Amino acid sequence: MRSSSRATTRTSASATDPGRWVAAAAVVAVAAGFAASGLTAADSAVQTDQVAGFMRAKLGHSQDVLEGLAVEDFDLIDKGAQQLSLASEDASWQVLQTEDYARQSADFRRSCDSLRKAAKAKNLDGAALAWMEVTMKCVQCHKYVRDERPPNN
Repeated sequence: MRSSSRATTRTSASATDPGRWVAAAAVVAVAAGFAASGLTAADSAVQTDQVAGFMRAKLGHSQDVLEGLAVEDFDLIDKGAQQLSLASEDASWQVLQTEDYARQSADFRRSCDSLRKAAKAKNLDGAALAWMEVTMKCVQCHKYVRDERPPNN
């Protein structure tokens, strides 16, 4: 079944929306890093707002991929994967300056490329498997960032 247009509209996230909690956790992790770096509260608030917006956009791209998988809309899968890959090259993505972080970002982009290839081949099973790999890369990287950030004292 192929969807020719997106019938789904997004509403504001509720307190039980898992995406909201993922974004909130990322904002807290980034805020802790700002605090440890000596930035002022005003600097931290502005940068935290920017990161929260960036994380919300990443979640939106992820939702596009998942929706595309659910309704077998390969164009939507491809678009979401492309936007995620492009986001990983944005300066807002670069929260750490380590070789491991750079490697993880490159691995993430390769996973997004695999997802795009499966979408272009109209291979739903391959796209679903590639999406699981992209998701694992997200989880691994977020764990790495949490572990690398100094604790907020």
